[in-house]
Amino acid sequence: MKILFLGDVVSRSGRIAVKRRLADLKQEVGANFTVINGENAAHGKGITSSIYNELMEAGADVITLGNHSFSKHEILGKLNECPYLVRPANMDPEEPGNCVVIRECQGKRIAVVNILGGVFMNNALGESYPVGERLLNSIDADIILVDFHGEATGEKELFWYLYRDRITAMVGTHTHVQTADERIAHGSAYISDVGMCGSFDSILGRDVDEMIARTHGKATRYTPAETPAILCGVVIEIDDATNRAIRITRIQERP
Repeated sequence: MKILFLGDVVSRSGRIAVKRRLADLKQEVGANFTVINGENAAHGKGITSSIYNELMEAGADVITLGNHSFSKHEILGKLNECPYLVRPANMDPEEPGNCVVIRECQGKRIAVVNILGGVFMNNALGESYPVGERLLNSIDADIILVDFHGEATGEKELFWYLYRDRITAMVGTHTHVQTADERIAHGSAYISDVGMCGSFDSILGRDVDEMIARTHGKATRYTPAETPAILCGVVIEIDDATNRAIRITRIQERP
């Protein structure tokens, strides 16, 4: 079993890159199951139901979110139409949406979990570790993949060390910068951040000139860059007999 995970899709340029590349990429890496983080897919903040459908049609099996999950308020009224959308469990508001989605693939039950880091996240509800304990105690699945959406690499590493014996893989999202610390231990795969699918010539997907203007005190909007996109992700290979990870490989395709 191989799981392909693509990092934060940022705005239109990121969506275009995913739609153009995903079908071929899945064939090239032999992916059986695909997860995409889509929390920045709608103009750099949030997601809409139409973009959810767009990414699912492109080849996603599950779409995870993050601290901008509900930045586009339209999605709150459409969550029942987006069954494979996963929001962080420990984020305000807690009630709407799914924080765990389980799908079957090749006879395996794959659980995709979304958790928000507590460091530098103003809408996180407490620490991530108690939430992780509660969720893992409630999940009945063969394979558990955690998308930990957070700023601090240390917080991500600590979560993985606490729960790596109970999860098949944990991937970090949110910083939009791919890290080079992928590893396997105790049959669990880890990377601090998978990176983004968004404009390469940008500041984390945002327009460079706008960000420079902001440093000089000018009022700015949140304007995504629209240059050709970098596409970042990982492929996690899982042993079919043990349901444990045996390999994690980074993907980074620059324009």
